[in-house]
Amino acid sequence: MPFVEFLDKADVFVERGIERDLVPAIVHRDGEALVPVHLAHSFLEKGARKLGRDDFGVLVGRNFQISEMGAFGRSLCRSLTLHDALTKLRSTFSLYSSAERVWWTQKTKETVSFCHAYVHKTGPGSRHARHCALLLMRAAVRLAAGSHWQPACVLVQDLDDILILKEEFSDPEFCRSEVSGFTFPASMLSLPLRQRGALSFAVPDKDAFDSATPSDDFLGSLRQVIATLLPEGQCGLNHVAQALGMHPRTLQRKLSALGQDYSELLSQIRYEKTLLLMQDPDFRIFDIALELGFQDASNFSRSFRQWTGVTPTEFRKTQQSQH
Repeated sequence: MPFVEFLDKADVFVERGIERDLVPAIVHRDGEALVPVHLAHSFLEKGARKLGRDDFGVLVGRNFQISEMGAFGRSLCRSLTLHDALTKLRSTFSLYSSAERVWWTQKTKETVSFCHAYVHKTGPGSRHARHCALLLMRAAVRLAAGSHWQPACVLVQDLDDILILKEEFSDPEFCRSEVSGFTFPASMLSLPLRQRGALSFAVPDKDAFDSATPSDDFLGSLRQVIATLLPEGQCGLNHVAQALGMHPRTLQRKLSALGQDYSELLSQIRYEKTLLLMQDPDFRIFDIALELGFQDASNFSRSFRQWTGVTPTEFRKTQQSQH
């Protein structure tokens, strides 16, 4: 999709062949459609040759945003933290591509490796897709780390990649590898996503979250109702729909029209309220769990680890040491 859009804007047409007609037609008809990878990479190679640019993948990936990657990208942008986004990416990426893998591993307590590889060799055009994927992976981390963040170490499969990527990644350390990717500090995993406006770890006004002022829009009102019902443990979709005086399916349709998912919205509210309650040293982990509508501390700890990659106790100790 990003490559087709780039060539459209540049008013460049690839050479005649099935790729020229079929690949753009599929993408224009349905941005969520699956494209055979050998056709896609053949299309990229011909497009790069027509442009006369070896850095075609970098040109495309440089300004393409995660939020523009269809339903998959929008789902990532609704994540709570970098850990939440990368976990979601690792678990769902295979639904969108059977020809490549994107994953992350934490081999040490200090460092995370974020990697990309193709399952089978598909042709010369794959290098352009590989470079674009690398920049999109960086964009995913930048959702939390900021728009100017750069990895200190980049993994490359081909030494020719270094010449193309050196300037884009501000002259990092390059390591030859069987996969593409980069490393970053494991401490970044618990960073909240900046793009979605998540609260920072230092929230100044503890009373601002549950404002008594009624919201003047549906989503704001829904958030207030959920926050009110959390301590009662009545925060399931059916309970909330009943409190709003509507059928659960009606609530789901309204959320779908707004591009929202109820379970993601509930996790977002719980996470934001957790950050607020964590600031009070008198609040035990068990107390916070009850305030958020969890039946016990173990369920809360399990969810918190999915959000941030660490336990509530580890998170609190880290925050206390930083102050």
